[in-house]
Amino acid sequence: MPLQRIKHFAKSDVFKSFTVLFSGTLAAQAIGYAIAPILTRLYSTAEMGEMLYYMRLVSFIASMATLRYEAALPLPKREDHSFLLFRFIYFLSFWMLVFTASVLVLLTWMFNLIHFEPWFLGCVIAGTASMIIINVGTSWAVRTGSYGLISRQKIINSLVSNALKWGFFFLAWSSFGLILATMLGFVLSAAEFVWDYRKTHRHYRSIFSRKKTRAILRQHRKFPLLNLPHVLLDNGRDMLLATLILGSFDASVFGAYGHAYQMLRIPLMLIGISIGQLFYNRSSEAMHQGKPLLPILTKTVFTLSLISMVPFTVLFFFGTEIFALVFGERWAVSGSYAETMSFWLMINFVLSPITALPLLLNRQKEALMVGFVSAVLQIVPFWLFPQWYGHSKETFMLCLQVVSYAQALWLIFVLYLYYRYTLAADRKIAS
Repeated sequence: MPLQRIKHFAKSDVFKSFTVLFSGTLAAQAIGYAIAPILTRLYSTAEMGEMLYYMRLVSFIASMATLRYEAALPLPKREDHSFLLFRFIYFLSFWMLVFTASVLVLLTWMFNLIHFEPWFLGCVIAGTASMIIINVGTSWAVRTGSYGLISRQKIINSLVSNALKWGFFFLAWSSFGLILATMLGFVLSAAEFVWDYRKTHRHYRSIFSRKKTRAILRQHRKFPLLNLPHVLLDNGRDMLLATLILGSFDASVFGAYGHAYQMLRIPLMLIGISIGQLFYNRSSEAMHQGKPLLPILTKTVFTLSLISMVPFTVLFFFGTEIFALVFGERWAVSGSYAETMSFWLMINFVLSPITALPLLLNRQKEALMVGFVSAVLQIVPFWLFPQWYGHSKETFMLCLQVVSYAQALWLIFVLYLYYRYTLAADRKIAS
């Protein structure tokens, strides 16, 4: 009987979709992590820190530009209604990006409030535009089941950006080369989504309707009203954390911390995102069909818990030694940060793929409060402790320890909340 279930699951669309997503994600991440030991020996922790700051800034602006409407793309029952929303998101994002670029130019050159070099500002705008296309295109691909497209763009992004980072080192371009390579990876990754949009637009050109578009926007108005603040809170928290660390300590500390954070997110990037996209798609389909969500949630959490135990346990005990061996001696401190964060990010790995659940259950207000508490728990120690205890690396480690264990406990409680919300929703369906 178990063997028959396995065979049946292996032939299912869910398994095939997961295989396509996972294989593309695995290939993309394998490229990045294979070249990481080379890049860490070529670039300093400070140079890596500047690149990571650029990536956080681009992510923050991109999340703002779409007002989070892209998360609603899988929800409309009719394909043409979903396309009307798809088209509007790109129109909205263009003008939001124009406005953001104008504000950044004014703040940089007229008011002198921020100090961005012209090349950095150009990379921010180009990278943000590309990331918007990638984010929106990915949501549309999930809607249409085009998982191969998602996998290909991930591979292109990883291959191009990492190859250029290696090549630009020999031109002695330092952090400029790292940022430029990252931006070009985004641009080329977005190209296929642009081509896919053109084909889709030709197919649905005749159904354009402003009246229907306005009706669809009203139907999904909770995304900009409730989900957008949540996403801005998360990305704004990351930006503020980066700014606090750079201001209270230095770029090398932020680079070591950021590298440890990236490495601990390997399981999430390899598996969690693909499972999260499938979880969202399957859950939205179950809601349309009046089926319970709790079995999907339970299976997802159980699977992710099993996957996470071994890698995070190994890093908890041997992070310093592993980082020094793999990335070079100067990255041993990054390994000590990884040891401290391992329990927190293990819980985060289990929780992240199901964070779309509040959108489906109309629990955006609760999700916003969850994000607010999480942001406070992370920001307050990095804001207050340097004022109380100084700006040494020991103070940074103290901040990281307090944040990591507070976050782990909080995320366990959040997981319990999501279980309760899902149980309540299933009871409504059954009644």
